[in-house]
Amino acid sequence: MQILIRLLKPIEPWYNFTKEVLYLEEKPLEFEFERWERIDSVIYDMTPPPSSQHQAIVGNLYGEFYTYLKGKQCKAFPAPFGVWLDDENDNYVEPDITVICDQSKIHPKGCVGVPDLVVEVLSPSTALKDKRVKLRRYQLSGVREYWIVDPLNKIVEVYNFSENVFTEPAVYGKDETINDGILNDLAIDLRNIFD
Repeated sequence: MQILIRLLKPIEPWYNFTKEVLYLEEKPLEFEFERWERIDSVIYDMTPPPSSQHQAIVGNLYGEFYTYLKGKQCKAFPAPFGVWLDDENDNYVEPDITVICDQSKIHPKGCVGVPDLVVEVLSPSTALKDKRVKLRRYQLSGVREYWIVDPLNKIVEVYNFSENVFTEPAVYGKDETINDGILNDLAIDLRNIFD
């Protein structure tokens, strides 16, 4: 109930991406300096901040994506980077890494529309949400590929949603290379990610 009350307090104008459809026009003042996500109209607090291990893994992975995508149509963005998955304003997320191949979805404040690939690095405070709530939301929204990086077990689960059918993820261990998926010739040696 406390979050509901917080959402009803005064709000300030925030950002209007397009004239045709308005995306998250107003943002609650209480969240101005906090990180939060909205999934299926439910607000999720993103505090406490991620650990140094989490950030190192995000940095290592982002470096691999950045190097691979340099000069190509797709672009990678590390968190914090806002993603509005729909025009109903029910789904605003900040994935750890977002890959977008349709340049028209990239706006000054983030991504408006469904990205092609999303990466989430698990933290104790977000693991359940990342593995259940976000997995379902990303699939239903049309994300083509979703990576869940587990620092504790040193594995990466890669979900391919291209066929709009749920399939078991491909699971890669710390000594393996991810070399298949929607980015055809991308090869990421996980020894470089978990070090």
